[in-house]
Amino acid sequence: MSKIVAHVGNFEPEFSTENDVRKAFESLGWEVALLQENKAQWFDIRKVALQSDLLLWTSTWDDAQPFMESVDTLRQCAMFGVPTATLHLDLFWGLSRDGRQWWMNPMLFTRKVFTADGDNQDNWVKLGVDHRWLKPAIRHDAAHFGKAREEYKCDVAFLGSNGEGYHEGEWPYRKELLNQLRIICEKNGWSFRNPGGDEPKIERSEDRNDFYASATVTVGDSLCLQKEKTLYCSDRVYEATGCGGLLIMPQIDFVQKDFKGYLPMYQWGDWEGLEKQIKYYLENSRQNQLTREMCQDITARNHTYVNRVKELLGHV
Repeated sequence: MSKIVAHVGNFEPEFSTENDVRKAFESLGWEVALLQENKAQWFDIRKVALQSDLLLWTSTWDDAQPFMESVDTLRQCAMFGVPTATLHLDLFWGLSRDGRQWWMNPMLFTRKVFTADGDNQDNWVKLGVDHRWLKPAIRHDAAHFGKAREEYKCDVAFLGSNGEGYHEGEWPYRKELLNQLRIICEKNGWSFRNPGGDEPKIERSEDRNDFYASATVTVGDSLCLQKEKTLYCSDRVYEATGCGGLLIMPQIDFVQKDFKGYLPMYQWGDWEGLEKQIKYYLENSRQNQLTREMCQDITARNHTYVNRVKELLGHV
């Protein structure tokens, strides 16, 4: 008989962390009871949770579930031996979050809290949260090479926000990076694309894999408040490499270790260095392809949500 995980989250978008995690659990033989956070009644969540082998919480809206009733559900899970855990990819410390009282979200009262932020362990301890660093990943069935398509072809690409409205107070780097990429590409006569910023977003479907196969070089960024020493990165690193893209990132020491030095990097703010990296991989097609293959293999073996769910289950 398969085990059951009751997962509270936002499953309405087809491509979301919750659905990626759901597929990982299912691939490991678990049955997933989906509890849409903003629609499920608190007493239904409690009923399903107490009949499950694990309650997993991923919150999008702070007030989607009543606080006292939710915390009491977690207490009852503890009394009846049902483990509870949270999984979230966002940063919480160091950002204004528009005045949100995120620390009062029920998901931070589960037995173990897993986020992609490994930089603030002392702060989690002060808050009384049993926090574990869990890196982001790529959906396991998306970790494969796409097919090059003429409409997606370009020399250089950046997938994601162009910096407009993207944590501009805490992270002006994104906007500057995009401005520098436009200048660098115009100077060298390289074509540049920015889906999700200057252009319409490309969903995390096969279209995304095909885009990475079509762009000769992609450049990445992550909201790394501690720059190269950070223990946080966005899922961009593992998604781009898992889809077979050639990705150039700013220096992040733990990511460099993850990829055994194969992932191209440049020093933060060194635009000349970034330009040289881009030029090298545009002019050296064999090295471009070898780097794609090495990084894709590392991600497919070590950095899918199946890997992350196994790690989570090892703790709970």
